[in-house]
Amino acid sequence: MALLTGFLLVACLGTAHHFGILGVRAITPRLDDRTHSGALIAFLGLLVLHTVEILICAGFYAWIIDMGWFGVLSGSFSGSWEDLIYFSGINFVTLGYTQMKAEGAIRLISMMQSLGGFMILTWSATFIYSVWQDAVKKDLTKQS
Repeated sequence: MALLTGFLLVACLGTAHHFGILGVRAITPRLDDRTHSGALIAFLGLLVLHTVEILICAGFYAWIIDMGWFGVLSGSFSGSWEDLIYFSGINFVTLGYTQMKAEGAIRLISMMQSLGGFMILTWSATFIYSVWQDAVKKDLTKQS
């Protein structure tokens, strides 16, 4: 059940990320207006998007821990919101190695968040690369 829960969490995260990238693209200036500011705005938009995604997962961890459904976090985990954000963020951007220990089936959810974070970060990297590539091409065209 925890694996399915983690899968659903990542599926929701991916769907939200898709619409988030569409939003970032909508606020990114057109290349004929400003070239490099588009890449910077895309970067900042993705930073906000990833932070929100980490916060959502932290809230999800708080909920399932409070319900006692899939195990606990132990070690240096104090139960604070700060610890939940840290745990979620580390899982999102790496393989989840922290001083906190996931005990029980929550480990599978943590693993799935790591997989989802990797997928989303590479998706965002591809997006920011394409924005930057378009900006550089536009600059080269202006210089010719």
